[in-house]
Amino acid sequence: MIQIHQLIAQAVVLYYLAVGVWGLFLALRRAPFNSAYQGALIISLLLAVGQALVGVILLATGLRPHDDLHYLYGLSLIVALPLLQTLIAQRTISRPLAYGLGSLFMMGLAIRAITTGTP
Repeated sequence: MIQIHQLIAQAVVLYYLAVGVWGLFLALRRAPFNSAYQGALIISLLLAVGQALVGVILLATGLRPHDDLHYLYGLSLIVALPLLQTLIAQRTISRPLAYGLGSLFMMGLAIRAITTGTP
């Protein structure tokens, strides 16, 4: 189960990188916020929730991360996207730009979660 958690963690980092670059590309092209990109963002959130569920299973079996900050980074991954959406809802900022930068930030959170979780 630990290997699954590590594999999903790597997938989360790479997925947030891809979604972040995609958002920046859309922003540079001044493309609208489309349903394909919105779907990719929803998938990223579901991937983070799935990762957390596997982590809860590991915790229930008695396995703990190296550092308790791991929990904070994991929870931040789940909360960051809805929080970003709330923050930019009434703003005139480019949505693809905001979500692209936010996704790159979440990639950084995922990397920190990996570094605090492994001994």
